[in-house]
Amino acid sequence: MEKEFEEFQSDSERIAKELASALNLPYFNLQFFRPEIEALDKVPIDWAKKTKSIPIKINNKDILLGVVDPYNQNFKDLKEDLEKKGFKVKTAIISDESFQTGLNEYNFLPDKKISYLSIFEINSEILNYIKNKVNTKEELSLSLSQLSLSDPFLILDYVFGGAIKFDSSDIHFEPYEDKVFVRFRIDGILYDIFSFPLNIYPLLKNRIKILSGMKINVYNKPQDGRFSLNYEGQKIDIRVSSVPSTKDESIVCRILKLSSVAVELESLGLREDDLKILNQAIYSPNGLILNTGPTGSGKTTTLYSVLIKIKKPELKILTIEDPVEYKIEGISQSQVNEESGFTFSNALRSFLRHDPDIILVGEIRDKETAQIAVQASLTGHLVLSTLHTNDALGAIPRLISLGVDPQLIPPALRLVIAQRLLRKICPYCAIEYTPGDDLREKIKNNLKNLPSRVNLKDIDLNNFSLLKPKGCQKCLGLGYKGRLAIFELLSINKKLESIIEKNPSEAEIYEAVSDNFVSLQQDGLIKALFKITSIEEVERVTGLIN
Repeated sequence: MEKEFEEFQSDSERIAKELASALNLPYFNLQFFRPEIEALDKVPIDWAKKTKSIPIKINNKDILLGVVDPYNQNFKDLKEDLEKKGFKVKTAIISDESFQTGLNEYNFLPDKKISYLSIFEINSEILNYIKNKVNTKEELSLSLSQLSLSDPFLILDYVFGGAIKFDSSDIHFEPYEDKVFVRFRIDGILYDIFSFPLNIYPLLKNRIKILSGMKINVYNKPQDGRFSLNYEGQKIDIRVSSVPSTKDESIVCRILKLSSVAVELESLGLREDDLKILNQAIYSPNGLILNTGPTGSGKTTTLYSVLIKIKKPELKILTIEDPVEYKIEGISQSQVNEESGFTFSNALRSFLRHDPDIILVGEIRDKETAQIAVQASLTGHLVLSTLHTNDALGAIPRLISLGVDPQLIPPALRLVIAQRLLRKICPYCAIEYTPGDDLREKIKNNLKNLPSRVNLKDIDLNNFSLLKPKGCQKCLGLGYKGRLAIFELLSINKKLESIIEKNPSEAEIYEAVSDNFVSLQQDGLIKALFKITSIEEVERVTGLIN
């Protein structure tokens, strides 16, 4: 009977069976033995394709892998990786035909998240090399370019290790026709770091998605996930977002380091006079404080710094965020969940029944949230939130457009903050120079009507010097190192109160507060005069100086 059956076997199956016999390994024909879904669940399809193997059976931590070539280095890497996760791996031989049959079984894999890893461990040798030998982004690019693509997983070790070394806030993986570009956002600026062939992207992309708890078999819609990275014993959270693109998927990894947000309020870049105004507002027993600016302008860091400064055991502080980026001890933090109906407005309404002293609302997006926030600030609560406007002057028209009663704004609103982030010039390589007459006059005219509260100390607006960037090993060749914020603060005065109910324009609001108002650009110019940043950086962020 067995002899008759063998007559119907293909050459591929006979070769696989003979190989199994020679190696004393089990042989499986997957046309007659269907792989278990639970086993397929443990190995992503891109790994299966790369290693030409199919997970066949699983029992607790015992997993059986069928492979065409057991000496394939990629298959050895897969076995080693599974064993590190606690699996006991057994090997069987399958044919090329069985391998293709097994791949078809992945179509029956449930559409669910697969938990494979949660903590990424950077290779210690690579980490030491990056720390001690890589001093510029060009050196990192060269190291990645020379990396053997026979083990593409090492790319992630170099990329994540380099991103931490360079204090990058984001890592971008951008696929194009035949390459994938890796870019770092450092101090708010994107830099090209490295590119690699598109055909190995699925391995790296799916490893990131698995680490993040994202669905690897979903390619046509955005996903979000999160994992942790172990960097010399320091746990760093990585927030991941994927979106479909014309070529595969684009992935952005946001690096969330508590040290970047848990900073003292005095270290953010506020001038002494602005800090005095802000302190007066945040130590008020009630009222609404708004922080405005585009995404990536540092609003979250500022509000967290405020909370860290004013929190104490006798105060109950509640936050509703989307998402919760950093955990702060002593503060009850909640996250928006649109699917379950836990929105900003619903959360804020629920918070009021918990007798809080201070409430942080991640963002005021709609009429209901705006109205509840204003009402809460009028009933004994200090409410902090963000609003998307271009500057502080636009916050009041925005609240009115959202449906807030203009008569409620003056008693509710304590302070509006607007901010942007500037790169700090590297003090080790910056070049001092005397500006030309045209630039000097522009700066002088821009600052001539500053409020009396602003102290320019010993700076002579008729004769001053500035700094421009150069680049050195200390700043990784970029000319800048670190960032600080520039601010404009809008306080409510009697003149402004009298016009708010008339729905004033930004120009009318400025006219009402101009004698005590410092704009974002003026604050940037002051910081350039104090040699904290460069004029080029101020113009990049705030526009050309008129």
